[in-house]
Amino acid sequence: MEGLLNQLQDNDMKVNCERLWATHMDAAEFTELGSPYTRRSFTPQYREMRNWLTDAFLEAGLKVKTDGAGNLHGIYSGTSDRNFVVGSHTDTVPCGGRFDGISGVLTFLEIARCMKEAGFIPCKNIVGIDFLAEEPSEFRLSCIGSRLATGNFTNEMLNLQHRESGMLLSEAIQEWGGNLSLLSPGCPLFDTATFDGFLELHIEQGPVLENENLDVGLVTGICSVTRYDFSVQGRADHAGNTPMDTRSDAVVAASKVIDAISEIAQGTLSQKTYFTATVGKVDIFPNGSNIIAERVDFTLDIRSEDNLLVQECLESIFASASAIAKLTNTTIEHIKISQGRPSISDGTLLSVLEKKAKELGLGYTKMLSGAGHDAAYMSTIMPMAMIFIPCKGGRSHSNSEYSSKHQIEKGANLLLKSLVELTS
Repeated sequence: MEGLLNQLQDNDMKVNCERLWATHMDAAEFTELGSPYTRRSFTPQYREMRNWLTDAFLEAGLKVKTDGAGNLHGIYSGTSDRNFVVGSHTDTVPCGGRFDGISGVLTFLEIARCMKEAGFIPCKNIVGIDFLAEEPSEFRLSCIGSRLATGNFTNEMLNLQHRESGMLLSEAIQEWGGNLSLLSPGCPLFDTATFDGFLELHIEQGPVLENENLDVGLVTGICSVTRYDFSVQGRADHAGNTPMDTRSDAVVAASKVIDAISEIAQGTLSQKTYFTATVGKVDIFPNGSNIIAERVDFTLDIRSEDNLLVQECLESIFASASAIAKLTNTTIEHIKISQGRPSISDGTLLSVLEKKAKELGLGYTKMLSGAGHDAAYMSTIMPMAMIFIPCKGGRSHSNSEYSSKHQIEKGANLLLKSLVELTS
């Protein structure tokens, strides 16, 4: 009888599009003044967001807890001890957007509200998670909450220092409600025997869905993310009185290495394997217009579906950096910050998503994600799949990032219908 009742409710249930949009606009107010939309992890704005979300979870009738990694859970209770997880993140990059990450969290909130209003009782508990600090943080690490919760971390990571305050990551985790005594490398916080899978809804952060006029993307896998910090050491001298042929210019050396990185990445295109290499953060010291730079620090970000290719390219990059150091009379050092592995989506979850997309009449495609997500770490301990929704111009990590209310609605209804089937 309960299964029949749930089936009847499933036919009627759909998200409230206007409410879901209004929730997005409300959440966008939690930003640094004069810098929309900036809600960096471990900041007062992020704390305000977490407090607001906690209240919203409670008002929706969810059980709320913070796990040992500092992730916020909202739990829609079922009738058994089995669980299914959905979620994403609510932090942003500087001057980010209103949809990256947070759409997945707010969609779960709307689905919980919708299920409650319909009187839907799942068999499995539906656990919605706001993962702590998914974006690269001032601790120089991304996906902090999902890394720690799935055991994919090292003790050295816990000793990383905040760039500005010097606080250790371990201290920050405790400050945000985590519990270090529960964290151990290789040991997930989830009882994997009782968790059946994970779904994440996210904006595409690329132009494919919009260009092909499609409603959703079904993500078949997520590229690995590898990050290295480089430090180029030269010598500070006067810009006017130091001859060009006697300089040890860290900026010149760094620019040559960055150019080499781009050329090496371009050279992988013939292999027909997804590969990108990016230097998006550069710090120059002492950073004066009339001073030859003494030091340049930059971060290399590599994405690929093939970690063997990543290693080959890294070896080429390191060799180029060594040659450039000799040529420019500088020293160049590098240190690995993190390296993930490519993640493959679960075939059963993808088949449910595809079936429900067809039932809803949605245009869809299957696609690889070049961006990293919390789902990549969750895939190491349970079946995983993702839903992409379009974003205007493929723009993301920008305050012009935009998905329309109806684009979000279609993805949210796909997630809702899929969750009903997967948890009944």
